Amino acid sequence: MKNVLVSNIMMLKEKDRFDKSIRDLGYTPIWANPDQFLSEKECLDSVGQIDGWLAGDDRITEAVLEAALPRLKVIAKWGTGIDSIDLDAAKRLGIPVKNSPAAFANAVAEVALHFMISVSRKLVEIDRALREGQWPKPQGRELAGQTLGMIGFGAIGQRIGELATAFGMNVIYYDPVQNGPKRFFGKDAQPASLDEIATDSDVICLACAYTPQNHHIVGPEFLRKIRSSSFLVNVARGPLVDQEALVLALKEKRIAGAGLDVFEVEPLAKDDPLLGFDNVVLCSHNANNGRAAVEYVHENTLNNLKSILG
Repeated sequence: MKNVLVSNIMMLKEKDRFDKSIRDLGYTPIWANPDQFLSEKECLDSVGQIDGWLAGDDRITEAVLEAALPRLKVIAKWGTGIDSIDLDAAKRLGIPVKNSPAAFANAVAEVALHFMISVSRKLVEIDRALREGQWPKPQGRELAGQTLGMIGFGAIGQRIGELATAFGMNVIYYDPVQNGPKRFFGKDAQPASLDEIATDSDVICLACAYTPQNHHIVGPEFLRKIRSSSFLVNVARGPLVDQEALVLALKEKRIAGAGLDVFEVEPLAKDDPLLGFDNVVLCSHNANNGRAAVEYVHENTLNNLKSILG
């Protein structure tokens, strides 16, 4: 019988359910026990006797892939992001990597809009104050008429742009892969340079894949160019943002706030300075938690596994 390593936390949360599903497919599940994901060392300790891998954000390096041979036949990544896998090595070694592209466009876009509304209208600040017995009435800004600058304009980025347009925002985007205007509700989302995203946006939202080339794409230089009235939303990957530089910009009031679903180090430490800002709204890398999207990815991930293992 073929062995399948399960290391993604979404299936681990429902172990009994997916233990049965995997066995019904004719495979033997091997259950990992990651905190959030398997480190390279933990991967090396887990591979070698597996035929398939239902992976999460595990650090699947070239060394891990080589150690998994000759048995490993497929990596079925739960979700969309595959930046933690050495894809060049996987291709060279003949190990297919399959994921679920665009599965979370609606779910993540809705959370991105939540961040925009919560930060711009100071809703989380008001909630915290009420819980302390206060009755504040701070002034916020409507999204209508504001400019949204998207970094990354694939399926998720375009859905965010579409929803933002419905709220009356003007949308510009930076994405080396996309070309030309995209039309939503009779309005064009226009391509822009990264500098223009920094200088011309009221809200800057990250929805791009993480690669070594765009590590810290939002860093000190970028943050120096933005307006002090602008704020940042990140629903992509933590290392896209230089977190230390962002904290400094917040302290110096060079940025109006942030909505962050992801961080450079996860989970966020209990003493992280981001926790001390009232104008920062935080989430636990959970923007994909829409029920319909999650169920689709469960099914598609198992189908991806079966399509190779047979």
